[in-house]
Amino acid sequence: MRRVLVIEDDENKLLQLCNFLRTRFHGVEVETARSLQSGLRQARGDGFSLILLDMTLPNFDATPDDPGGQTRNFGGKEFLKQLDRFDMRVPVIVVTQFITFGSGAQAIRLEDLDKELKQAFGHNYVGCVYYHTSIHRWKEELEQLTRTHLEPC
Repeated sequence: MRRVLVIEDDENKLLQLCNFLRTRFHGVEVETARSLQSGLRQARGDGFSLILLDMTLPNFDATPDDPGGQTRNFGGKEFLKQLDRFDMRVPVIVVTQFITFGSGAQAIRLEDLDKELKQAFGHNYVGCVYYHTSIHRWKEELEQLTRTHLEPC
């Protein structure tokens, strides 16, 4: 059984990614997490064939009384560091709605972040996809990156 973990806090994007996986890859089991910590907890469980990861994530799952703690601009990078710490090997694709991360002198463009992640986490990191609700090119890019890890219908 091929299992995919989608770590995403935006409801619409999460639904779009899950629908994409279920329609393009027959028989795939999709599980979800909505924060850095819940994503790490699930990733450490049973093996996944692939992880789709948002870059900007809250620390914890949001509740009616708590927005999930501080949002981390580089939560996805922290997730990749933790995979290394636990010596976990699983392909990870970052799917993000941003083309720039951070601000001021700390700002980094998506292309540069992609290069940095490939260099630092190449054993897990597959690549990144820019997601936009009104531009459907993300589906083609994501299918290309997932093809070697999941068999399309």
